[in-house]
Amino acid sequence: MFETWPRDREAAASVFIQEFEGKEFADSLHQHDSFELCFILRGAGRWQLGAATGAFSAGALLLCPPRSLHAWRSGGSAGEPSPCSGVVLRFREEALPRTLLKLPEMKGVKELRSRMDRALRFEVSDRERLRARLRSVDRAQGALKLARFYVALELVASFRNSQVIEEQREVGYVPARELARVEVLKAFMQARFADAITRGQVAAEVGLEEAAFSRFFRRAMGTTFVDYLASLRVRHAAGLLGSRRDLSLQEVAERSGFGSLPSLHRQFKKRLGTTPDSYRKAANSEFLAP
Repeated sequence: MFETWPRDREAAASVFIQEFEGKEFADSLHQHDSFELCFILRGAGRWQLGAATGAFSAGALLLCPPRSLHAWRSGGSAGEPSPCSGVVLRFREEALPRTLLKLPEMKGVKELRSRMDRALRFEVSDRERLRARLRSVDRAQGALKLARFYVALELVASFRNSQVIEEQREVGYVPARELARVEVLKAFMQARFADAITRGQVAAEVGLEEAAFSRFFRRAMGTTFVDYLASLRVRHAAGLLGSRRDLSLQEVAERSGFGSLPSLHRQFKKRLGTTPDSYRKAANSEFLAP
C-alpha cells in the first residue's frame, strides 16, 4: 500500500497526504526520503519499523523517519482479512526548516521535531479533530497547505508520544542483522527489474541459497519474489504510460522488463484492473498502486 504511491505528485510537493478507505495492506519492507505519519481510523494488523514490530488498530498514530525500513500488513490475529481506513501524511525534511522552528509560535512543533529522528508512537486523545486537520491539509494548495500542515503537526505535538521499541517477534519480523540484507535485495531489484533477472541471481547477491532465499524473501517482504518483481515492473510501466506518450506499448513493455506485450497486458489487468492502453487514455494519469 504505502510503497506504491503516486510518486510524480509526491515529488512535486514538500507535503503530501492521502486518505484510504477499506484497503488491505500487504507492504514489503521499504523506505523513502520523507517522514511518514500514519493515522489508522478503522482496521487492524501489524507494523514493522526498523527492528521493532507491533500491532495496530483504530486510533493508532505512528511516525516513521526518512530512510527507515518499515512495513504495514493488515489482518486479524487469526489471519482473517481486516480492511483498513485512515490517513497518511508524508513530508520532506525541508518542510520544517530550522529558521522556522526558531519562532516562538513553533515551540510545540520544535520539541516534536527534536524527537523525530526515531520512530514515534502517539496516544491520540481527539481522533475526529486530528482527522479534520489532516483533511484540511489535503484540501489546501500553495502556502495555505503549508500553514495547515503546521497546524496539524502542532496538534500531533500535543499528544503524548514515545519512541517505538522492539516488541514481540512473530511471523514477518526481520531481525536487525538481516535489515542490511533486505536493503541490498531491494536496491538490486530496483536497479535491475527491467533486465531478465532470476531468483538465483538475487539470492546470490545477498549470499543465500535459492531455497533459503525464498523463505527469507517471503518473511521479509510479505510476498513472493515473482510477485514483487512484477509489481516493480508494473509500477515503472505505469510511469512511462503517463509521462512518455511517444513510446509505443511494445517499447513500454520492453523498458519495464516484460518479455512481451501480452505479458504487460496480463500483469496490468491483474494489478490495476485495466489495460495499458486504457490507463494511458485516462484523463488522470497518476500512478495506481500495483
